[in-house]
Amino acid sequence: MGKIGPPLYIAFSALILIGCARTPEEEDGAGKGSPAAKVDSMDAVTSGGSGQAVLSLHKRSAGVDTCTFGLTLTNHLPYKIGNIAFRFTAYVKDDVSHQSILRNFFEIDATTDQYREIGFSGISCDGIRSIEVTDPGRCTLGELKRLSSRPGDCIRHVHIAETPYVRLVHKTPQEVHPRVGQDR
Repeated sequence: MGKIGPPLYIAFSALILIGCARTPEEEDGAGKGSPAAKVDSMDAVTSGGSGQAVLSLHKRSAGVDTCTFGLTLTNHLPYKIGNIAFRFTAYVKDDVSHQSILRNFFEIDATTDQYREIGFSGISCDGIRSIEVTDPGRCTLGELKRLSSRPGDCIRHVHIAETPYVRLVHKTPQEVHPRVGQDR
């Protein structure tokens, strides 16, 4: 690599001093610049559901007005999970929701797992009091390719592990939609 002449060196040094350029250390995130997200993580919980899949929230990344969670679904069912969907709703108070996110897991063979992330924008991790996990009734399980269209049919095959990062609330379809399963 060629030498940098004195005028170019002085110009580059001035840009670094006023914050318009970054050193290689800053490019790697070790120096000054925009604040890095605070990340907390632990190993995914992979057991706890006897004959069920296990959903584990095991990572939290706190950014400025954003909060991202890492989830792993481990398949302990005796068949492949073709597709399963979960709705995650962040609550700022017990009865005030902030945002809902639908996340799918696909093609998980028995004894394997899959990682996904959910990110809530416009709120800090400290602002989220709980996350409600519900089942919109979308799954394909096993060789029979059972496709469910009723909320609650899919999540009954899943154990939701406890996490230290946020309170997870699982409601039955009757609690979410009181008329589900009732005659009208």
